[in-house]
Amino acid sequence: MIRFVLLAIILIVGAAVIAMAWQHIRYLNLRRRAVQDHQGLLYGRGVFHVLTFLRVASAEDPIAAVRAFREAIRGGGGRWIYAGKVVVNVPSVRIGPVEWSAVTLVEYQSREAYERYALSDAYRAALAAFEEHYVQGARRSVMENLLLPQALLLKKVAAAVSHKQSEYPFTPMPPQALPPRVCETMARLRAETGPGRDAAVVVNLQQKGDEQMRANDRRYTSPMTRLMAERGYGPMHLAKAETLPGGLPFDRVAIVYYPGTGFFADMLGSTFYQRIVPSKQLADNQSTITAPILDRL
Repeated sequence: MIRFVLLAIILIVGAAVIAMAWQHIRYLNLRRRAVQDHQGLLYGRGVFHVLTFLRVASAEDPIAAVRAFREAIRGGGGRWIYAGKVVVNVPSVRIGPVEWSAVTLVEYQSREAYERYALSDAYRAALAAFEEHYVQGARRSVMENLLLPQALLLKKVAAAVSHKQSEYPFTPMPPQALPPRVCETMARLRAETGPGRDAAVVVNLQQKGDEQMRANDRRYTSPMTRLMAERGYGPMHLAKAETLPGGLPFDRVAIVYYPGTGFFADMLGSTFYQRIVPSKQLADNQSTITAPILDRL
């Protein structure tokens, strides 16, 4: 009897380890292949991440502009993690309704290293080449981000055990029942014929608000993360936001992968999303939907 119990425990633990390893490898493959994200899994505690939102002139190619920006700041010691061409921007109340063209994520050895380089003529000239820019610092926890795929795995198992009904495939709402801005956003997402077809990466700057707003927002995030766990996509970066000179206070940076702009459009127009989105409450949020372009730079 004792041997049987020990064998059962060994089998259960072994299966759990295999499932966790499979989940880790699957998300790492998504990060590298679909998202074109070069984030190292392990790094020093002092490492500092810098998000830069860039706007180019309407006639300018955003990919070429970001390529030139990368070349111009090559000597700054930063490691490029992600770059995305903006498909749709949902503006922050405080930053304002800027039509961003691209977003970059660069890793520096420390905040001090970044701030020293930010004072250089080369960096200032590189930013001055754009019509507008906004720079956001972030402190990304190694452990929190390593555990993200496993947290989604647990959600997937919990949903399976409780026999939660899947929300996918989505049930579309009649177009006439959708707000005009949602229809416009869906049209822009479906018009993306480039790199966004296979991967949509949403860059969020979030200010959480009071406890009531956070409680309301959890009624939105809970079913959203359950769907992410089920379908095998979700957060790639969660980080504590740090304000840089000239910036605004945000609480968190969240960068989330979705399997393409078509999927995202279908989700926005679904009965599932339109049912939960009224609960989404943040004091401020800039949500920028991008298509990965780092392999084109």
